[in-house]
Amino acid sequence: MNFLLLVFLCFLPACENPSLDPGGQERGKGKVVDFSLEPNIRVALYLEVDLKSGKKTELNYGAMDAYFVTLDDNITYMVDWNDIEDFKSLKKGQEVPYRSNGYFARLEKNGKVFRVIRLNEI
Repeated sequence: MNFLLLVFLCFLPACENPSLDPGGQERGKGKVVDFSLEPNIRVALYLEVDLKSGKKTELNYGAMDAYFVTLDDNITYMVDWNDIEDFKSLKKGQEVPYRSNGYFARLEKNGKVFRVIRLNEI
């Protein structure tokens, strides 16, 4: 009986839902460390205010081209889908101001969560 209880307690944390809050700053400046494009990847978008209000967040996945930028705080952000021209002009080492657009994004393939940001905005 004690063995079963121990096994149950070991697997309990694995059954918990992963956090939907990606961390990172809502706004700031950072130097570009890396950037990449993931074409046609399945992503669920949800509002930050829904998550913070405690509202149950329903994840609906759809395919899109996802643009990512890693800044010098070693956090990777997803770039807003209306900000592609700014993404295309990025250079490593370039300092860019950014602000959150109010969305978080979760990738279906690995469960990673990202804050969605607009580049060159304060």
